[in-house]
Amino acid sequence: MCRFVVGVVALMVTLSAAAPKSATTKPAQNAVVYPSNFPTPTETYSRFAQMDVSGNYFLFWRANSTHIHFETHVKTRGYVGFGISSNGNMYPADVVIGWVKDGKVHFEDRHTIGFYEPIIDDSQDWTLIAGYENDFGTVLKFSRALDTCDEKQDRVIKDGTTKVIFSYHPDDPIHETGLTYHGHGRRGSKSLLLLDLNPTVKELPADTKHFDMKNQQFHLPAVDTYYHCTVFKMPVLPQKHHLVMYEALIDPGNEDVLHHMVLYTCPGKMDDKYDLMQYHCYHEHDPLLQACTGVFLAWAVGGEPFYLPDNAGFPLGTKDDPRFLLLETHYNNPSLKTGVIDSSGMRIHFTPTLRLHDAGVLETGVMVDRFQIVPPEYESFKSRGYCSMECMQRSLTRSTAPEMNVFAVFQHTHLIGKGIKTRIVRNGTEIEPLIVDDNYDFDFQETRLLAHERKLQVGDAIITECDYRSKEKGKFTYGGLSTSDEMCLTFILYYPRMPMSNCLSLPMYGAYISDPGQREGLIQYLETLDWKNQTTRDMFQQNTDQSKYWLVCMDYAGPTSYFRKTAQPDPVTKPYVKPKSDWCSSK
Repeated sequence: MCRFVVGVVALMVTLSAAAPKSATTKPAQNAVVYPSNFPTPTETYSRFAQMDVSGNYFLFWRANSTHIHFETHVKTRGYVGFGISSNGNMYPADVVIGWVKDGKVHFEDRHTIGFYEPIIDDSQDWTLIAGYENDFGTVLKFSRALDTCDEKQDRVIKDGTTKVIFSYHPDDPIHETGLTYHGHGRRGSKSLLLLDLNPTVKELPADTKHFDMKNQQFHLPAVDTYYHCTVFKMPVLPQKHHLVMYEALIDPGNEDVLHHMVLYTCPGKMDDKYDLMQYHCYHEHDPLLQACTGVFLAWAVGGEPFYLPDNAGFPLGTKDDPRFLLLETHYNNPSLKTGVIDSSGMRIHFTPTLRLHDAGVLETGVMVDRFQIVPPEYESFKSRGYCSMECMQRSLTRSTAPEMNVFAVFQHTHLIGKGIKTRIVRNGTEIEPLIVDDNYDFDFQETRLLAHERKLQVGDAIITECDYRSKEKGKFTYGGLSTSDEMCLTFILYYPRMPMSNCLSLPMYGAYISDPGQREGLIQYLETLDWKNQTTRDMFQQNTDQSKYWLVCMDYAGPTSYFRKTAQPDPVTKPYVKPKSDWCSSK
């Protein structure tokens, strides 16, 4: 997710795709709020999900600052289970079990600690609102506080990814402590953003059009990782438009090989001969194509359609907007599957009914490079990417406004990432982070709409911090393009659009080497050390944190706007401490 070159570092960031095209007028949308296969809930919910593949378990929910309300529709006349787990497993977990028998609703707050019946909690903190059976099955409505203050038997529902577990059985229990095992085929887990504000479905303006950029029956080679690129000429628009929604179009059956897709802007003038040009993204040396580095949109596995807020849209159709986009699709094929033909891609929805602000995307984090090093044996190793105060100032002082209004964030790392957060440092004092996800799920990567817009200004620096668990991996992990490599990136969606598109960094490891040309020697040396030794692990984390970094930034104008310096990251003189909640003490 970053495509420019830094000195000896080939930065070409990650993700890939390809593309046919079509621009079609969308009829006025009297939007169907729920997909046709969904049962009808008892009230309107902006968030909903099908929990299982077979369509037997459906969840609807809504939340505010203190409580969350759920409604489950399950195709059973027996008991229904629902819960929250730290790891997606059935235990340990905070669960509820409910059923309807002889017209009476049974519902209890429980917890699991092993492969046996969930234990009834001492404190009943989930509240039943309603329960009944209908033609579909069993319906349960219930609510709870985000923090029930039951530290021993409940789990706090936080911002970020929540691992939701579910189960059901065709029969009612004999009594409250006589639950029959649900069986392997009637249980599961799903990662959800329970506190996310972005609606699952939202009505678009009646004059909205859409434009598809799809691979045209691309024959995927039987290789572990492949990046397929297509240059795409944008449709000629008679006036300025705003992009208001985007979504992935995934060929059924190819979900297991599509890892992520990114649309990049191509600056300057490009000849029409580039339209629909296809190639391996990182084997092409045409300087015009290498200049396609500004992130326009990004999608990764698990991502749902994203609706921009009503006050902002990505501009299209003006002289300052790109005539060409580069669609890059990353295929992840570790089983070396053969015979895959793919026509997946992206769809953008745009309207001539303009919003108040032009939106932009800023890519921040760690440069995608082998010099991002994560040794084995860590329960927690922190990689940090810095967008310097100087880069922010260079861009904001050339912008139409002195500050950025951030409305959404997309965070991205790979398989050993267990958490990621985007931190803000203002003149040395760290303030509340933009976003925190302590339960990162590689298979569930969503663009998250913030509950409240956040302002970034001159004097701010951004830190993308990825928390890696390499305990059982047994070998080094390096930054790179493959899924088995690592990344640490944040894409910040904001308005008004400013010149800068990328702001990244890479550690220089000055405690070990004095010249970038010694990088491979450093890697060879590190691989000889005993990483089971705590002192070795602590020393490497410390040396990485205290290293000088390559600090780089670049505008949408491409490599001609490239700025780089080698320096210590901006100091954090006062770390952020989350205020202690008085919620539990006031109950």
